[in-house]
Amino acid sequence: MNPTCTHTSAAHRAHIGTSDATYKKTMECIAFKRRSRLNVAHLQKAPTVRMSPNFPPREPRLSVSEKAEYEEAEAIYEEVAFDKNVIRHVREDEVSEEQKTIEAKVVRKVDWRLIPILGLLYSVAGLDRVNLSNARVAGINEDLRFDIGNRYSIALLVFFITYFLFELPTTLILRPVGPKNLLNGLAISWGVVMVGMGFINDWRLIVVCRMLIGILEAGFLPCCMFLLSTWYQRFEIQKRMALWYLINLFVSAFGNILAWAIVKLDGAHNIAGWRWIFIVEGAATIGIAILGYFLVIGFPDTMLASGKRQGFTMRELEIILDRIDRDRRDSQPDKLTWAKFFHHVVNWELWVYGFMFLTCSAPIYAFAYFIQIILSTIVDSTAVVFLLCAPPYLFSIIWTVGCAWLADRSRVRMPWMALNAGITLTGLLITAYSTNSGARYFGVFLGVSGCNANLPTIIAFQSNNVRSNSRRSVANGVQFVFAAIGGIYASTTFMQKEYPSYRTGVWCGVATQFLLIILCGIMFLHFRRQNSATDERGEVIQEEESFR
Repeated sequence: MNPTCTHTSAAHRAHIGTSDATYKKTMECIAFKRRSRLNVAHLQKAPTVRMSPNFPPREPRLSVSEKAEYEEAEAIYEEVAFDKNVIRHVREDEVSEEQKTIEAKVVRKVDWRLIPILGLLYSVAGLDRVNLSNARVAGINEDLRFDIGNRYSIALLVFFITYFLFELPTTLILRPVGPKNLLNGLAISWGVVMVGMGFINDWRLIVVCRMLIGILEAGFLPCCMFLLSTWYQRFEIQKRMALWYLINLFVSAFGNILAWAIVKLDGAHNIAGWRWIFIVEGAATIGIAILGYFLVIGFPDTMLASGKRQGFTMRELEIILDRIDRDRRDSQPDKLTWAKFFHHVVNWELWVYGFMFLTCSAPIYAFAYFIQIILSTIVDSTAVVFLLCAPPYLFSIIWTVGCAWLADRSRVRMPWMALNAGITLTGLLITAYSTNSGARYFGVFLGVSGCNANLPTIIAFQSNNVRSNSRRSVANGVQFVFAAIGGIYASTTFMQKEYPSYRTGVWCGVATQFLLIILCGIMFLHFRRQNSATDERGEVIQEEESFR
């Protein structure tokens, strides 16, 4: 139950029986009192903290008559806010059209504050993660001898080893450290490492830098997804995740063209073109992360409790928390303890979500790392190869957004996941076995579109079916650990000795898509059985009677 919930509907105002002006002041006082209790509880854990003159905020002043109305209203408010029988029956269809209009305006504000900057930060993370493939085409092979043995595969692989090891720990410290500090601090750090890669003369040091970038990027994706899930309801989240991911796809589409343009700096200040790729893209990452310090927002409950609202009003934050409570009753964070961690991490459902994510991340990384190499067998010009990389990703933007809109509208995810799996495996097989250049390029379109559309779909599927902040933080960490496993899978199954067909890698990618279809069937039967048990025998799912 949300202790800061104000229920600012006309019905609640009428129930309290005060004027609009007094109602507003009353709600401010009640919210102040709740924030004060939260702050006092926090300070009791750290009694040595020195309070600034502006902390806590000053309580609104009330006249004698207003104070009397306030005391009466607070008593009624306490009864309404904490009566579980009253709150449990607040459904979406009971919200007035006026309130829905107000909420839609607040959600649009959240969209603009949250999605663009997170999408931009994740885009530069993706760009920095895969730009080794651009450097390979631009000449790093000749300078650092990445064409000897499996050096290139090793450089790809070590990134995912550290990514795998540090993903869950990074996710678990997001709440204590805060999104603004953690996300931007990580981005600045890997940007510095990326710039340093432009001045390295030994392939082994490139490998070390890739390991460092793996550590720093490890928790970025799950942290972004966890933050997004605390602001939105379940059946509006995939559209937002798709828009967030759309920015990454757009950057991926033009990232190769950008790399081609950067390579034109070859020889400037006696620096090779492939080195400029690392220097320019690393510097851009640092600049965007500095901007992120001013734009990234925190968790709505934390912002309300601390009084640091970052451009939102108190009522807007309470509206967001009310919407989350109506949807799944978990707007307030439950503290993640070791007991809860071990209870959640052994839940087999979380591991299924992880394997599902592996099935989309493996082909995504395969295309990201090898699309230039595949296209180089179709055309001879390096410039044309970079240009041909863009259209498949641009088309995938349209397909990803369309899938997200239809999935949110229909309120189902698994049929779209299975459809995209079929599209992906078809594209992989065409790319591997067709001898026609146009057909192979068409296969790239299908493969890139199918696997990229499944990424926000699978993330939304997990977010829809996991309740409580502690369980979701563990679920995100577990799920995105499999992103690293997918990267390892892709980088080791696409073997240089099988160039240019990469038959082993292709069939391993096809196997992941069949696995996804099987997992969808298993989860469909499992959820249907759970919902039937709840409806017929009153069994409770994830500690909430209304959760389905």
